[in-house]
Amino acid sequence: MHLTLGRDKFNTDINLLKYKVFEISLKIIMKKYILSIICLLILPLGVLAAESTVKPEETMTIRPSIRIYNPLTQQMEMEFFPFGLDSKALGLNLATLDLNNDNQTEIIVATGKNEKPMVKIFNSSGVLTSEFLAFAESYISGFKVIAADLYNDKNPEILVAQNEEGTSEIKVFSGQGKLLFKFFAFDEKLLGGASLAVGDVNKDGQMEIIAGAGYQMDPLIKIFDNYGNFLTSFQAYDKKFKGGINVTSADLYNDKQWEIIAAPAVNSAPDVRIFDNIGTLIKTFYAYNPGFGGGVNLDTADLDDDGNIEIITTPGFSGGSHIRFFDNSGNLKLTDFFGYDNFKGGLAVASGSFDIDNQTEIIIGTQTISSLNKYDNYKSLEVDLTKQHIYAYFKGELKKDFIISSGKAQFPTPIGRFKIQTKIPKTRMARFYGPDNPNNYDLPNVPNVMYFYRDYAIHGAYWHWKFGTRVSHGCVNLKLKDAAWAYTFADIGTPVYIYASKK
Repeated sequence: MHLTLGRDKFNTDINLLKYKVFEISLKIIMKKYILSIICLLILPLGVLAAESTVKPEETMTIRPSIRIYNPLTQQMEMEFFPFGLDSKALGLNLATLDLNNDNQTEIIVATGKNEKPMVKIFNSSGVLTSEFLAFAESYISGFKVIAADLYNDKNPEILVAQNEEGTSEIKVFSGQGKLLFKFFAFDEKLLGGASLAVGDVNKDGQMEIIAGAGYQMDPLIKIFDNYGNFLTSFQAYDKKFKGGINVTSADLYNDKQWEIIAAPAVNSAPDVRIFDNIGTLIKTFYAYNPGFGGGVNLDTADLDDDGNIEIITTPGFSGGSHIRFFDNSGNLKLTDFFGYDNFKGGLAVASGSFDIDNQTEIIIGTQTISSLNKYDNYKSLEVDLTKQHIYAYFKGELKKDFIISSGKAQFPTPIGRFKIQTKIPKTRMARFYGPDNPNNYDLPNVPNVMYFYRDYAIHGAYWHWKFGTRVSHGCVNLKLKDAAWAYTFADIGTPVYIYASKK
């Protein structure tokens, strides 16, 4: 009896020992397995974070939204999402006006990129009341919208114009969405879009339509009558400036003659200018730091009921959500504030009274949302030495990418953050390392040269066809047609980010 019990106990102990060994082994295996899984999950995020200045998850929470603020208290009174929380639209533009003479301000919203071009009209509570198609459904690059009573008949009109990827066609609709007429503000063959404003700039009692030149156009402001007939034009900025012009209009000096207020759309200091109807410069001031080149959006309103109209500014792409107010002399007025936390896609801006207190509020919206989480610069070039590719980004989206040839091991292309310093259409490149040295070269007429650091440049290469491999002496070589496109795309000061991604 005792022998049996002892043997059973012995067997039981052995089984327990085996179980413990198995349990410990399993825990070790599971720890290694879980650690491996965690590494696999974290590593790509780490690589992505290293190549992007914005956390990947932030884009997932950004949806086109509209906020209404009291400008005197800086308190947000309402927020709504005009396209819903599941929208894939990459931004919006907006306007305000009482469209149906019920003493209630409507909010008029233009869909942004990645959505068909709808004008959506909301009541002051953010409830959709009507909508209509502004352009062909195939156009999904976003557009601008304004509203005004063009004919002083208490039947306001809605005007639209395409963003920089579209033409300068302006369409005028009734408040119910019926197309009344359309015309091109600039050469119909040009892309670049246009900006819009309406005002009685020549003191004739009739509203004029004001158009600011689009991206890559000459810096002109054109004035048309309320049927789209051309009246006059003037140059608003230096002729070399091609970044586009944002415009608005208001009677800033209470003399019944509306002034034209202009600001760069991109690619220039935030230089706001006030003109009369023949282009005489009345006043100029910086809305933000002179080094900011992402553009300025504009609106006007008497926000503090003092009988004088304020100029409202918001930054364009890459500038944060800083809302500022200026008097008609360009002096800061009221208290500036930020409309969103950490959003840098630019703010659409308008104004109106949206509740029963008769206080004029400002209304802002997320103008441009980057699907790639790229908000630091409105335009940039990135060179991946591992993939032998160059990528061109505009307002947070990839415009083009090209295969390249970078520096070979003996003459590596520098890694780091640089800027385009000099652009030369064609130049001679030569280097002498010594008699009969195989590295010597003398290359005339190298096209589309953009120096970004010392004597390192991005340029076209006609002397080899080994793109995708490292064969240069440190420069970034492109095919001739690709170099021509990049040369047109980039400006002096455009950021150049060179890195080597992991394979």
